[in-house]
Amino acid sequence: MADIGLNQIVSINGREFHLQTATNIETGAIRTEIFEKGRLLFVEIDRYERRQKSEEVPRLESRLRRMVEDFHQKVISRFETFFELSRIIMKEDHAVSHRRLGALFYTFHIFDKAQQHLMRAVDIDPEDPNNHIYLARCFWGQKRLRDALHVLEPLVRKGIEYPDLYNFIGLLFLEQKNYLKALDQFRHAIKLNPEYKEAYANLGTAILERILFLQMDPRKEKEITKNIDFLILLFQKLRKISSPTEKPFVTSILRELKGRNINRAQSALQDFRQKFYFKKMPPELIGYEFYLILRYLPDRLNRAVLKDYEKKFSQILKQYPNYADMWNFLALNHLMLCREHFLEGWKNFEEATEINPRYQKAQKNLRLVKNDGREFLSLIKAVVK
Repeated sequence: MADIGLNQIVSINGREFHLQTATNIETGAIRTEIFEKGRLLFVEIDRYERRQKSEEVPRLESRLRRMVEDFHQKVISRFETFFELSRIIMKEDHAVSHRRLGALFYTFHIFDKAQQHLMRAVDIDPEDPNNHIYLARCFWGQKRLRDALHVLEPLVRKGIEYPDLYNFIGLLFLEQKNYLKALDQFRHAIKLNPEYKEAYANLGTAILERILFLQMDPRKEKEITKNIDFLILLFQKLRKISSPTEKPFVTSILRELKGRNINRAQSALQDFRQKFYFKKMPPELIGYEFYLILRYLPDRLNRAVLKDYEKKFSQILKQYPNYADMWNFLALNHLMLCREHFLEGWKNFEEATEINPRYQKAQKNLRLVKNDGREFLSLIKAVVK
């Protein structure tokens, strides 16, 4: 059976996006690519259950076609929702909402919209370092390294001790091939957070690139050996704090370092960073998306949508059980699911009183539910302020 695909041009807010969705039957995946003016913005992948080969081809094809169409429409709806949220949030002075929506636009490489919201976040709350860091990342994504550093300079002058700040400044210096300054920044990030795995990987990258530079001078052999020995200790530490899925990658890097295969070690480390830090969608973004819809478009959160978010949050927490923010988002999701059941109960009492207007117990329960219902909704609104 051949793969199934869809092509569509979607107009959102006066902008045209080209979406291509197709199955990969061999891997059991549906992949959507989103383009604007020929530039690939983002790739979204969904896995589907692969049935037995005995399933009849017409049934299998019908099932896959339906899944492809559903996933394709979900991606379009998600994109449209971001732009709708943008129109609403631009009228508000709520820094957290601007930052979270800016982070979502940044992930989708829609840099102009990301910059618009992140600059508003900085203007509204210049004391929150996260606003500056996300704006700097937006400039970095556009290769505007000087602008990114300029955004972060006020935080450094204030002496803000924030690991993400120094890790990201290190990345900017690394991009400029200023290895010594990059090393200082990554080391400082690790000093502030000894379990900052990305900073370890970035520090290793800076040292490896410096080794490649030193190899051009035969007189630097002792310094190279010293750096390799340090890298082995560094990645042994990283392996200890790595997750089970990360450990094999770190082990392969260590193997190449012990064999003094610097180019292969660099290649293995690059693959590791790409997989776990650059190409991977940060899990908190699912929470940001849910929060913004809950705060501004709560009527979109029907039971099917809530159950879908519940599944996503639960999957993330299986991998990151100590992720406090994700537990918070899951709690909000469960409150909204409670609201769904609450409203169903409300409707059931109404049905009981319509069938039997003299049913006094149902009438009393309906009055109580109406009173408590207002408090329930007030609680949820207070939580997402």
